[in-house]
Amino acid sequence: MAQVQVRCTVDNCYFWAQDNHCNAESILITSDAAAQQYSQSDDNRSVDMLVDVIGETPASQCQETACKTFQRR
Repeated sequence: MAQVQVRCTVDNCYFWAQDNHCNAESILITSDAAAQQYSQSDDNRSVDMLVDVIGETPASQCQETACKTFQRR
Protein backbone atom coordinates (compact mmCIF):
# COMPACT_ATOMS: atom_id res chain seq x y z
CA MET A 1 0.00 0.00 0.00
CA ALA A 2 1.26 3.48 -0.83
CA GLN A 3 2.15 5.80 2.02
CA VAL A 4 -0.46 8.52 2.42
CA GLN A 5 0.62 12.10 3.01
CA VAL A 6 -1.73 13.88 5.41
CA ARG A 7 -1.83 17.68 5.52
CA CYS A 8 -3.05 19.47 8.62
CA THR A 9 -3.20 23.15 9.57
CA VAL A 10 -3.77 22.64 13.33
CA ASP A 11 -0.32 23.83 14.40
CA ASN A 12 -0.84 23.32 18.13
CA CYS A 13 -1.31 19.56 17.67
CA TYR A 14 1.48 17.26 18.89
CA PHE A 15 1.63 15.56 15.47
CA TRP A 16 1.79 18.76 13.40
CA ALA A 17 5.02 19.24 11.44
CA GLN A 18 6.51 22.05 9.38
CA ASP A 19 4.72 22.92 6.13
CA ASN A 20 1.41 21.61 7.56
CA HIS A 21 2.18 17.89 7.57
CA CYS A 22 0.73 15.37 10.03
CA ASN A 23 3.29 12.96 11.53
CA ALA A 24 0.83 10.67 13.33
CA GLU A 25 1.33 6.95 12.65
CA SER A 26 -2.43 6.42 12.49
CA ILE A 27 -5.33 8.84 12.23
CA LEU A 28 -8.96 8.55 13.27
CA ILE A 29 -11.41 10.70 11.33
CA THR A 30 -15.07 10.51 12.28
CA SER A 31 -18.27 12.45 11.69
CA ASP A 32 -18.85 15.66 13.63
CA ALA A 33 -21.97 14.10 15.16
CA ALA A 34 -19.93 11.23 16.63
CA ALA A 35 -17.06 13.51 17.65
CA GLN A 36 -19.42 15.70 19.70
CA GLN A 37 -20.42 12.68 21.82
CA TYR A 38 -16.93 12.39 23.31
CA SER A 39 -15.31 14.77 25.80
CA GLN A 40 -11.73 16.04 25.49
CA SER A 41 -10.59 13.29 27.88
CA ASP A 42 -11.94 10.69 25.45
CA ASP A 43 -9.57 12.03 22.77
CA ASN A 44 -6.69 10.47 24.70
CA ARG A 45 -8.13 6.95 24.41
CA SER A 46 -6.49 4.61 21.94
CA VAL A 47 -7.63 4.88 18.33
CA ASP A 48 -8.66 1.21 18.27
CA MET A 49 -10.83 1.66 21.36
CA LEU A 50 -12.54 4.73 19.88
CA VAL A 51 -13.17 2.93 16.58
CA ASP A 52 -14.84 0.07 18.48
CA VAL A 53 -17.02 2.47 20.47
CA ILE A 54 -17.90 4.87 17.64
CA GLY A 55 -18.47 2.30 14.89
CA GLU A 56 -19.43 3.52 11.44
CA THR A 57 -20.32 7.20 11.06
CA PRO A 58 -21.52 8.16 7.58
CA ALA A 59 -21.21 11.77 6.41
CA SER A 60 -22.64 13.40 3.31
CA GLN A 61 -19.91 16.05 2.90
CA CYS A 62 -16.39 16.72 4.16
CA GLN A 63 -17.59 19.56 6.42
CA GLU A 64 -19.33 16.93 8.56
CA THR A 65 -16.08 15.19 9.55
CA ALA A 66 -13.51 15.67 12.32
CA CYS A 67 -10.02 14.37 13.07
CA LYS A 68 -9.92 12.65 16.49
CA THR A 69 -6.12 12.18 16.44
CA PHE A 70 -5.44 15.70 17.80
CA GLN A 71 -3.24 15.97 20.89
CA ARG A 72 -2.41 19.44 22.20
CA ARG A 73 1.32 20.27 22.26
